[in-house]
Amino acid sequence: MVSGLINANPVVYEKKERRARSASSCVNDEYAAEQIDQQEVFDHVRDIKDPEHPYSLEELKVITEDAIEVDDERSYVRVTFTPTVEHCSMATVIGLCLRVKLMRSLPPRFKVRRV
Repeated sequence: MVSGLINANPVVYEKKERRARSASSCVNDEYAAEQIDQQEVFDHVRDIKDPEHPYSLEELKVITEDAIEVDDERSYVRVTFTPTVEHCSMATVIGLCLRVKLMRSLPPRFKVRRV
């Protein structure tokens, strides 16, 4: 392993099996707003790689499906992540990766801001 890492030997968890999403009821209407749910947001961010390790944020339990709040009617998504160590120097980088991924993945009606 690389020396000088804050968490040189992180606990690695098994990935959850991907669940199939049901077909949207507005398939025939190309102008209808796409419904966004917790599972879809999780699917967008689960494979982001940790900046220090070759593992995904899901495998390190930095991000979990339960830590995502979605209010589709208000176009609101909140993603809370938990770094692997308390004073993680990479927390800002992880937050920026999440932000960029969500900005690129979610429909434009969702405004991405940091809290």
